[in-house]
Amino acid sequence: MPQKQNHPRREEAVRDLKLNLRHFVVELLVSNFEAIEDVGLNPTDLGSLCLLLLHGPAPAGRLAELTGLTTGAVTGVIDRLEAGGFVRREVDPADRRKVIVVPDRGRVDRDLFPHFPSLQRAAAQEFYDDFSVAELELITESLMRLTSPNE
Repeated sequence: MPQKQNHPRREEAVRDLKLNLRHFVVELLVSNFEAIEDVGLNPTDLGSLCLLLLHGPAPAGRLAELTGLTTGAVTGVIDRLEAGGFVRREVDPADRRKVIVVPDRGRVDRDLFPHFPSLQRAAAQEFYDDFSVAELELITESLMRLTSPNE
């Protein structure tokens, strides 16, 4: 484990990291606004779509759990996403009474992804070529600690 002493170089590195994280977040926020304006979604719709992309196809009830929205509100989200061509409803083969919401990754890649230049850079394999395995593992651990609650 690296030393955690207060050292001017460490303080500068932490300050630079924080600044770069802020730049990244602001770029994502601006890109988010541009994307939703361009494709006619609202922030809740885009957030729900991102959760489907992250967690995979899901029934409306699961999407409600992931978003914290009511099932009624999620129905409206799904309706808008379906009307926009970003998701489709499929019958659950295990229980034909249930509907699974399936994101259209092709539509997302074509119409939303271009609005996020930093994510496009990160999607390219070449982006990682200059990092060692140890550095990639450290970056992964850092990001996991940022996105994991109660850490």
